[in-house]
Amino acid sequence: MEIHETMVGMFVGRADGQYRDTCPSCSHRRKPVNQKEKVLSVRVEYPDVQWNCHHCGEQGGASLEPKREKVVKFVPPKSTSITSRASDYLRNRGLSDETIASGRVMSAIKYFPKLGEERLGVGFPYVEWGTDSVYAVKFRSVEDEQEQGKGLTQEGAARSFYGIERVKIGEPIVVCEGEVDCLSVREAGILNSISVPNGAPVRVSDGTVDPRDDRKFSYIWDAHDLLKETEKVIICSDSDTAGRALGEEIARRVGKGKCWSVTWPDDCKDANDCLVKHGKAAVANAINEAEPWPIAGLYDVAHYMSEVISLYRHGAGKGLSTGFANVDDLMTIKTGMLYVVTGVPSMGKSEFVDQLLFNLSRNFDWRHCVCSFESPPSMHIPKLMEKVLAKPFYSGPTPRMSEAEMIRASDWIGDHFLFMEQSNNVTATIEDLLSRASIAVARNGARTLTIDPFSYLDLGASSKSETNLISEMLTKVRNWAAAHDAAVFFVAHPAKMYRDKGGQYPIPKGWDLAGSAQFFAKADVGLTVHQNPDTGLVEIHTWKVRFKHIGKQGVAELTYDIATGTYEEQEDPSEDWEETIRNF
Repeated sequence: MEIHETMVGMFVGRADGQYRDTCPSCSHRRKPVNQKEKVLSVRVEYPDVQWNCHHCGEQGGASLEPKREKVVKFVPPKSTSITSRASDYLRNRGLSDETIASGRVMSAIKYFPKLGEERLGVGFPYVEWGTDSVYAVKFRSVEDEQEQGKGLTQEGAARSFYGIERVKIGEPIVVCEGEVDCLSVREAGILNSISVPNGAPVRVSDGTVDPRDDRKFSYIWDAHDLLKETEKVIICSDSDTAGRALGEEIARRVGKGKCWSVTWPDDCKDANDCLVKHGKAAVANAINEAEPWPIAGLYDVAHYMSEVISLYRHGAGKGLSTGFANVDDLMTIKTGMLYVVTGVPSMGKSEFVDQLLFNLSRNFDWRHCVCSFESPPSMHIPKLMEKVLAKPFYSGPTPRMSEAEMIRASDWIGDHFLFMEQSNNVTATIEDLLSRASIAVARNGARTLTIDPFSYLDLGASSKSETNLISEMLTKVRNWAAAHDAAVFFVAHPAKMYRDKGGQYPIPKGWDLAGSAQFFAKADVGLTVHQNPDTGLVEIHTWKVRFKHIGKQGVAELTYDIATGTYEEQEDPSEDWEETIRNF
């Protein structure tokens, strides 16, 4: 992630003023003891942000205003015919005239920015599903691909699956990475094929899509009704890293339970490459031999060896930062995991989860789905605004946020949070919550689900014991987290606890949770939020960490500002902040 984008993500929505923070450019390269040192000076004067690091010298500025894409009105092409030279180009790629016609492919002389000049291009029309209306055409150059690479341009903005107008509802659908691949699959006799509109993601980290590209997958949600009626989705992405990341993100949003994965021959990278080198039968065989998307099952050692080799060479890798260096020593955030959070009432466990979600959005652009039974959205959103702006929402001794600042914060929260609300006096079931959370993943790319607290869920009338019912519920939650590659934060109150002789509550752990010790057994990470009356600090106790590369058991201390609902690490009193400001 580039430093400019990181800074914008860290300070968008913040009130005007001076800030200090760790430097995203150098902190991770420093000795562990110095990594949390706040050496970065930042000044926010909306819509601008400026920064200067007093350790590595990184400095610069950026605008906090979101970039707005220029909207160009689409004008249908005057000619939808195709020249013989363009047809020859497609025939050389193994496509017959019949298949070319099925894709409504056209040609035209277009200007290609990458090539810096006009060239002949083949155009692939994008049609609104359920209509015959062309709303965009994507063009690719047909000359000098080997020397200069392919040129790409488009009229209008392709935002849906290519070929979606030809899909037969209810039959298996083949999803390809590009238009030519889609037509190659049709050439092999499999007609229910479509292509994504924007290819594989440009930004890929650790084999997954960068969260900043989440909005580019809106076409999956737009086809939700179609995909819902399809029991089998066969993903034919390219065999490179970006292609695999694309396939993983499609499967995450569609639902891995209905997705299948195609493996191309070793000397082929995609469907068209396979068609040209090995013919129609090889393409059809690869698709017909697609395997279920790996989420669960019985496999031999060979199935896992690529992951095992990666672990041996590179290690498991910690999860993402919580936003607090001392808490990161105990736990990090990783998708597919169940985080159980507890604490005595009014100790701040819900506020701490909110802080984690805010930190993940600020630092990594994550999006969240939140179900907070005890704090309806209209009351919950102001709490998040306070964390965004580090200012109180309500009037009091500390100056509150202005109305303009509140609106800015609401825009930022709207980009990163979706809220569930239980209405009509109907008690929520875990099946209902997970169903809605699946939609949040598909529509908005949500990477976390928060359920706060557990006690509001209806486990259903059953002859089974409460322990078994809770065990089954948590199994469903963990399976959902794995299938949707999302982290789940599950807040659970402890059983009734009694004060000691000194009038203080003991610190609850996993075995103390109300209802069942299954919370301890099923949690990947278990933590307690506890306020220490002697020090005035908030203690984060990790009482279970399933995988040692994620963290360990221990205690970390944070300060809590009751006026703004924000947590911070303890400041080093030796830091001379006034001198830092003067040097800015």
